Amino acid sequence: MTHPKTLIAAHLDLRGIMFRPSYIPQLLADLAGQGINAVVADYEDNFPYKGVGITFDSSTKWSEKNFQTFLAEARKNRIEVIPMRQCVANLEYVLRWEKYRGFAMNRNHPSTLDVNNPKAKALIFEMLRQVLVAHPDSRYIHIGMDEAWALVNYDLARGKDGIHLFLNYLSEVCDICEAHGKMPMMCSDMLEDYMTPSRLKLFLKFKNRVVLCPWDYDAEGDRSAIGRMGGYRVSRKWLEEPDHPAAPTIWTAHTFIEDMPAAIRRIVRPYLKGRFFTTLFQVDVWRRLGFQVMGTTSVRVDSDGGTYPFYNKRAANIRAWGRAAKRARAIGVIATSWARGTSWRPPICNIDLTWPLITEFARSLGARPKPFFAGIPQRTVEVIVKFLGRCRADWRLETQVADQMEALAPRIKSHRHEWQSMIIMARLLPLHRRVEAAVSDVDYFNANNRPVNAEWQRRLDDQAGILKELAAMRRKVYSHFSKRYHGNGFEEWIYDIFDRHTRKLKDCRRTSLQMSKKSRPT
Repeated sequence: MTHPKTLIAAHLDLRGIMFRPSYIPQLLADLAGQGINAVVADYEDNFPYKGVGITFDSSTKWSEKNFQTFLAEARKNRIEVIPMRQCVANLEYVLRWEKYRGFAMNRNHPSTLDVNNPKAKALIFEMLRQVLVAHPDSRYIHIGMDEAWALVNYDLARGKDGIHLFLNYLSEVCDICEAHGKMPMMCSDMLEDYMTPSRLKLFLKFKNRVVLCPWDYDAEGDRSAIGRMGGYRVSRKWLEEPDHPAAPTIWTAHTFIEDMPAAIRRIVRPYLKGRFFTTLFQVDVWRRLGFQVMGTTSVRVDSDGGTYPFYNKRAANIRAWGRAAKRARAIGVIATSWARGTSWRPPICNIDLTWPLITEFARSLGARPKPFFAGIPQRTVEVIVKFLGRCRADWRLETQVADQMEALAPRIKSHRHEWQSMIIMARLLPLHRRVEAAVSDVDYFNANNRPVNAEWQRRLDDQAGILKELAAMRRKVYSHFSKRYHGNGFEEWIYDIFDRHTRKLKDCRRTSLQMSKKSRPT
């Protein structure tokens, strides 16, 4: 397989709403059609491990046949599969099980591996080995290594430097990857958060051993008030301007720009103009220090919720990453597509809703995507998606946008299912807002009995109508999406976007009935 100069990598997260295996060929063909040439496959517990019992939902776990189909279809579409195997933190799906709970740094929050425990390391190393062996065509493996604060806190509590435990473990993981002929990719946040002049020398020992993957899902434009190097940093001057949008970040910032050690300031200086950093300057810093870099944007994150992404916010971040990757000559960018925030959290919107952003992502890196919704001008699609993005953020025009999409639907020549998915979610959003308004209305008045009976009856009638619409929409959503998705994650998603709201409204209805009986007669 001839490898492209720039990796345009889509992230495939298999821990959320799981698609049926029959969708694999279409998914990979569609990704290739948009210009995607690599997939970072985050299998979590759906990989066909041997001798490791961690599967939560056996109905969606990939069989060896499904896995081989996935690899074969990827090769057919000239897509490099880069496996992702979390090695230290974000391991809830392993450490949740009682038989492995003792392998966690904190039993009550089983997320980070106790790397001091030989049996714990042996388990993760065996899982890593199986994944490495199963991907003979891949040049890389993504080993995660993000958000491993527990290791640093463990060191600090014992009066140690705070990063050695993490780095020693990283070296062991690199040894295993190198023994299997793979270059590991890793998230760079731990190095950025704990950067000091003395630690920098330790970090540089890895510049020929790992590809660093800075991630930032919020950055937009060409300059930013927030920088991540030696912790999150903003200027102390923002304290003098409390109304500025950057001001709230001072409460979560580790330190201020003005407190940056001289050695770190020298590294950052070319990207710092007064109170502003060059957006995504971490890419430039790591490249100047000699590391290969793979950027990381996103087409969906946990905060997007269950309907559809904040399209405009995601698109702006994607474009910023495209500029940064070109500027710093990164080897590519990953468009993460998180199906859940963590293994504990509800699943978020499914792949169907992300295609406009995948198109935007590929284009930002120089690809020429085929029209995804053939039959409709690309400019029309872009305008509609921007409107949907505004509807998520502040507008209340989603019903009109959905009507326009319905009118265009007969002209669609490809991906009718995805177009209909976007229409359905656009119609669900105002229904969610009506539920929230109905609940808020009752909460506001239930502390007194001044509204007359007729007022409560009006609320009861409204609630009955919303419940009826929710039930009808639930049937429609289930019928449409179950053609492609299945399993426990799918049922969780249905619960999150329907049953949770229905339960709230029914509780609200019981309160309304009680208040109606207490109210004075008209």
